[in-house]
Amino acid sequence: MRSLPMRAALATAAATLVVLGTAPAPAQAAPTEVQILGFNDFHGRLEAPTAGVGGAAQMAGMIEQLRAANNNTLVLSAGDSIGASPFISLVQKDEPTIDFLKMIGVDASSIGNHELDRGFDDLNDRVIPRAGFPYLAANVYRGTEAAPGRLAESTVLTVGGVRIGVVGAVTLETSSLVSPAGIPVLTFKDPTAEANRVAAKLKADDDVDAVVLLVHEGSEASGTDAAACAAVADPSTPFGKIVTGASADINVIISGHTHVPYNCSYDVPKLGHKRPVLQTGRYGDALDQVKLTVADGKVTAAEGAVLPIKGYPADPAVAQFVADTKAEADVQGKVKIGEITADIKRAVTAEGVEDRGSESTLGNFIADVQLEGTRAANRGGAQIAFMNPGGLRADFVKSPDGTVTFADAATVQPFANDVITKTYTGAEIKETLEQQWQPAGASRPFLHLGVSKGFSYVYDPNGPAGNRVIADRIFLNGRVIDPKGTYRVTVNSFLASGGDNFKALAGGVDPLATGDNDLTVLIDYFRAKSPVTADTVERAYTVDQPGAPVGGGPSGEPTGSPTASPSGGTGNGGGAGEPGLPITGVKALTIAGAGIILLLAGAVALVAARRRRIRLTVE
Repeated sequence: MRSLPMRAALATAAATLVVLGTAPAPAQAAPTEVQILGFNDFHGRLEAPTAGVGGAAQMAGMIEQLRAANNNTLVLSAGDSIGASPFISLVQKDEPTIDFLKMIGVDASSIGNHELDRGFDDLNDRVIPRAGFPYLAANVYRGTEAAPGRLAESTVLTVGGVRIGVVGAVTLETSSLVSPAGIPVLTFKDPTAEANRVAAKLKADDDVDAVVLLVHEGSEASGTDAAACAAVADPSTPFGKIVTGASADINVIISGHTHVPYNCSYDVPKLGHKRPVLQTGRYGDALDQVKLTVADGKVTAAEGAVLPIKGYPADPAVAQFVADTKAEADVQGKVKIGEITADIKRAVTAEGVEDRGSESTLGNFIADVQLEGTRAANRGGAQIAFMNPGGLRADFVKSPDGTVTFADAATVQPFANDVITKTYTGAEIKETLEQQWQPAGASRPFLHLGVSKGFSYVYDPNGPAGNRVIADRIFLNGRVIDPKGTYRVTVNSFLASGGDNFKALAGGVDPLATGDNDLTVLIDYFRAKSPVTADTVERAYTVDQPGAPVGGGPSGEPTGSPTASPSGGTGNGGGAGEPGLPITGVKALTIAGAGIILLLAGAVALVAARRRRIRLTVE
C-alpha cells in the first residue's frame, strides 16, 4: 500500500498533467444504431400480390419483428402508397390503405404522383388528415413559396436520442402523370436542387444528426452489382441526376416510382461514409432496411439492404382488418357485368414485365370500348379513340366460364377518369402520334397509345423527332387523314388535359363529356356486348413491315390489298400474314358497283357475239 506522501505526489503529478493539457480525453458517447425501414409504390396491395410474398398482414408482422430487434426504428414511404389500387382498396377510395399505413406506424412519406390522382385538394383535405403523418414534397409549390396551403417539405424525427431530418420530393414528371385539372395551382421544381436546399437548412437550423431523402423518382436499372449501380447513377437519367447531384448533407436516398429493386452505395466527398441508395420494387413485396450508426452527432456508417417480405408471420389484427375490408369490397365486386371469350392483355417484354412501349390488345380494346360509348351524335359523335397505356393496371384473364365482374373491370381501369370527345385537326392527330416518343429525360422514352378499330398508321422508328409518323400513311376507315380536316376524337380526361406529355390532346375544340367515366363506359360495354372477343389485329406498323398499308392514291385510299383477319372478317393490319386495311363501306360499294358494271358489260358483249355468229351463219 502506497504511503500518504506518495499518493500526494501522484495527485500533484496528475494535476500538473491536467494543467499541461495532457489529461486523458473524456469517454466518447456510445454510438447509436438507428434502423430505417422503407418501402415504395404499395398501391393499395392489402392482399399479397404474389402467393406468400407481401400483403399487408405479413408486412406488418415483418415490421414488428424488425422493430423488436431494434426499438430505434423509423418507418418511411417513398410515395404511391395509394392510387392505381386493386378493387379492395379502390372501391373505398383507398381509405383502408391509409388506415393500414397508420397501423404499421409510418412516420413520414414523400408524395408520389398517384397521391394526386384525385387532385391536390383531396390529398390535402382528406388523405393527409386521415393518415395522421406528414406527406412531404420539397419540390412542389402551390403558387409562390409563401403561398398558404403548401405541402410540408421536411420533418424532424427523434429516435434513440438521434435527430433524423426527412426530406420529401416527387418526380419532375408529375404534372404530366396526373390530370392537370386536379393540380392547377401546383408547380414542380427540380428535386435535386430543392432537396439540397432543405437538407442544408435541416443541418444548419435544426441541428439534425442525419438526413434521409424520400424521393418518388427512380432508376430503370435493377440489381446490386457494379454494372447495375453504375446505371442507377447514370447522370443522363432523371434519377441519376439526383444520385450524383445530392449534396453531402444527405446521408440516405430511398426512392420509388419505377417499380424495380436495387441496393447500391456510393462514395460522396465530405460525407464520411458510403451513401445507400435503395428501392424495394413495388406492391409491398420488400422492405428497405438502412442501419445508421450515429456517434457524437455524426453518421459514421450506413448499411443498406432490400429484404423480401417472405416467410414472416402475419399480424393477426391486420389480417382481420384486411379480411373485413375484402368482405366489404366483395359485396360490390362480385356483381357480374359480362363475359370474355379469351384473355385481353397488356403488352409485355420478353421477361414478362409490362411493356408500355408496345402495342397491346388491351389498349386497343379499351379504345374500341370508348369509341363505341361515344359514337352516337348525342354522346360526342366520335370517329376515333385513344387510350394511354399507363391507365391500364391489370389484364382481363378468362375464368373457366368467362365471367367478368365489376371488380375485374375496376382493377383494369382504376382511375375513374371522365370520357371526353373533342374535335381535332388531322395535323393535331399526327402530332399526338408523334408525342408517343416522350421528351428527353422521361422515365419511359416511348408510350404506345391504344387506338380504336378503323384507325391505323405507319411510322419510321428511326425518323427524326417530330416526323416519325408518315403523314400520308395515317388512315381512318381506309382513307388517308387530311391534315386540315377535322375529326371527333374520344380520350379520357387525363389525356384531354395533356397527361403523359400528350400536349396536342390538351388542344381541340367543342369538348363534350357524356357524364360517364371510363369505368362506367367499360361496364356498359360488357353488359351490352357480352360475350366479348377483343380484336387482336395490329393498328400500328413500322415503315418496312410486310403488309404495311401504302397511301397516297388519287382517292386518298391506301393501295395495299385487304386480307382476312384472324377472326374471319377483314382487319386493318395484323403483322405477319395479316397485312392490309379493312374493306370499308365506301370501298365495298365501289367494288360492288364495279362488279355490276363488269357483269353488264359482259352480258352486252355476249349478246353482241351471238348476233355476230347469227349474221355469219345467215351469210
